[in-house]
Amino acid sequence: MTRPNILLITSDQQRYDAVGAHGSPFLTTPHLDSLAHEGVTFQRTYCPNAVCTPSRLSLMTGTFLSRHGGYNIGCTAIDKTRFLSVMLRAAGYRTHHIGKAHWHPWNDSSPEKAPVDEHGTPWRDFVGFDTAELTTGHVTWGVTGHYARWLERRGIPRRELNQITPLFAQDPNETGTWGMPSANHSSAWIAERTTDFLERHDHRQPFFLNLGFQDPHHPHAVPFDFEARVDQDQLPGTISSETDTDVPEPVQLLRSGHINSSRYRGPFEIAGNSGTHDWQAYFSDPARERATRAHYYSLVNLIDQQLGIILNALKALEYERDTIVVFTSDHGDMLGDHDIGQKGPLAYESVLRVPLLLRYPGHVELRALEHPVSLVDVYPTLLGYAGVPCPRVDGIDLRSYLHGGPAPSRPGVRVEYKEEPDRLRYKAWITTHYKLVVYPGESFGELYDLNRDPHEHSNRFHDPDFSAIKAQLLTQLLEDLERSEPASERPSRV
Repeated sequence: MTRPNILLITSDQQRYDAVGAHGSPFLTTPHLDSLAHEGVTFQRTYCPNAVCTPSRLSLMTGTFLSRHGGYNIGCTAIDKTRFLSVMLRAAGYRTHHIGKAHWHPWNDSSPEKAPVDEHGTPWRDFVGFDTAELTTGHVTWGVTGHYARWLERRGIPRRELNQITPLFAQDPNETGTWGMPSANHSSAWIAERTTDFLERHDHRQPFFLNLGFQDPHHPHAVPFDFEARVDQDQLPGTISSETDTDVPEPVQLLRSGHINSSRYRGPFEIAGNSGTHDWQAYFSDPARERATRAHYYSLVNLIDQQLGIILNALKALEYERDTIVVFTSDHGDMLGDHDIGQKGPLAYESVLRVPLLLRYPGHVELRALEHPVSLVDVYPTLLGYAGVPCPRVDGIDLRSYLHGGPAPSRPGVRVEYKEEPDRLRYKAWITTHYKLVVYPGESFGELYDLNRDPHEHSNRFHDPDFSAIKAQLLTQLLEDLERSEPASERPSRV
């Protein structure tokens, strides 16, 4: 059997509803929709963590932060010797990365901020990738690395163009217009470099191509000449916090902008929500609320256009039938739901539920799968398709489910958050019906009946009528945690 090529595409901070085929007709995403209509849509996919680095490390290792150790932004995994790229390269794959990685801290000594020569030569031997072309950051602070060199080679005066014209003063989302033309956007760079890789690649060797789009992460700044913008008047309303009950203290503090002056933060500002932004006041302003959301979704439309170039290149160069295409995102964005913006120590669906689309022509039929799955499941699934033995990981191989088999026996999926080892942290367990969120060392928690309360207004954590359900969910969570514990071989009784 010919081993498939693998194209893994990860956007940044893209909610589940930020795909047209997921019930959002206000979007123009024909290429994302085509992946959904030609392959498998996982309708209940959850990220392992609500901020970038831990979730991205989980995607590349098949393990949760409690095992890989990269518990927050500014961290990295303790051991990268079993990165997906390392495993596939050892099995004979040509491995290449383009775009955002964020598997390391972004301090001055970060390997992701290493010098790039004037020719933009890809780095060699980067975390299991034979070659890699990186950029760090987003929009104005994302013109870095190989992307910056690409702009220089094109003669783009980035200092003049790399400015945002804001719609509002003191806007934490930096909603506005970016002076960078669409043709020179980082997404266009990714599409151009992907096409170049595919054109140069030797068909006789399977490839693993990993792409990291920087959007729709804030700033919500859209290129000035981008026309496929979302009409803000077509947007549905946000999920209000007005009827939310028994809201945990850190969620209240985050909503009001006071969490960074509370006992929950450590030596750094809260991950995914820096500053002192009163989100409730922000999203109570109809002009800001609708504009920032429209700009966010417009950036998804922009990604989709560049995705179309990539998918067309796969087809034109005769890679389409032999390539598994996976599209997902590291986490979502609250985007005004429950009167909160961005992300952080939150367990709402808006920030945890993400797209996961998989296309493998001739092997996987059109399906919409409802059982909860996790991004940690991508690792063993792709290794399985590549015929590579999978080490012991937290994720499960989904191939049987993809091919029409029964839903996984695992009754739910886990999510972990850790601001610091001695600060705010949680473990969540999500099943087809319920979501339990446990905060170690705290008396508060969360429990939602997702069937009857899909918008998570009624927290039943302290409701005596839900005590049996809470106990059952806690038992399942503990069983899943134990499943992750390392265990040595036992060849004899003594």
